[in-house]
Amino acid sequence: MMRHDDPLIIKHPDTGFISVSGDDACAFLQSIITTNVATLAVSACRPSALLTPQGRVLIDMMVYRPAINRFILRCDSTRRDDLFTRLRRYRLRRPIEIVIEPDIRLYLLITNKTANQSGEKTAGQIIDPLGKRAEVIISCIDPRNPDLGTHILANGANITVSVDQIDIWHTARIEAGIPEGAIDLTPERALMLEAGLDQLGAVDFEKGCYVGQEVTARTYYRGLVKRRLVPITMTGTPPIVDSDITWNEKVIGNSKTAAPHDNGMAICLALLKLSDIHAILDTGNNKNGGLVVNGNPASLAIPDWMMPLPRPSR
Repeated sequence: MMRHDDPLIIKHPDTGFISVSGDDACAFLQSIITTNVATLAVSACRPSALLTPQGRVLIDMMVYRPAINRFILRCDSTRRDDLFTRLRRYRLRRPIEIVIEPDIRLYLLITNKTANQSGEKTAGQIIDPLGKRAEVIISCIDPRNPDLGTHILANGANITVSVDQIDIWHTARIEAGIPEGAIDLTPERALMLEAGLDQLGAVDFEKGCYVGQEVTARTYYRGLVKRRLVPITMTGTPPIVDSDITWNEKVIGNSKTAAPHDNGMAICLALLKLSDIHAILDTGNNKNGGLVVNGNPASLAIPDWMMPLPRPSR
């Protein structure tokens, strides 16, 4: 991952926010999205998704709980209005309020390996100056991976910070194998288990029904996963989305989100067949120069939390 010497506060440029509040807010979200919001603590956050009835990802999101009866959902800005429409469709007569929040902004506080991994002290130092210009709504550590730092949600459209290096955060995210957004999780096509979202806390198999629950549970309990979203490093600049990924001169997939990496390298996510991943690993990954992205030598960079990878279902 690209290293940096000091803690960074990064303004995320591509976010949309919707608040869901009221006495039935928890029960409402519990019945439609994949994560268990009932067990989400106040001042914490957790990944989740809204699925189709067939178990495909419609919109992935991060769920924040600033108060017992208030939740804030964050998704790609281009997906916000669709999420809002779908939530209102599911609301029926429930006594809840669903509101688009155009003034909320996300600030990402990340630290280097020698900095305070909890983020608590540094987050406090950042929140104070932000608080002079805007309402800080919630500050919580990203539960998916400690390298993704602390999320700070602040209400105020005119806040500026000195550092705007979102690629640094995306590098950490991709290196950790964490998908986010419609590029990584193609709407109405992506499956949660192929993206590893079950291992990242985005789905709860014990909480009861939600939209797409039956198919997702069947896939999980029967081990029906055939593909996996994994990080790949390569020489050169970050590939554009949908760049060909080849192994032994055969196209085996296409790139998704990408970012710069260390020492003139780049890193991207790619959805590959488990059979191809195991074949590459069994032959020594890229030692023989077989894995290529955009003509550049590449290598699988699978994080520890993904291992051992399941064998492909038949």
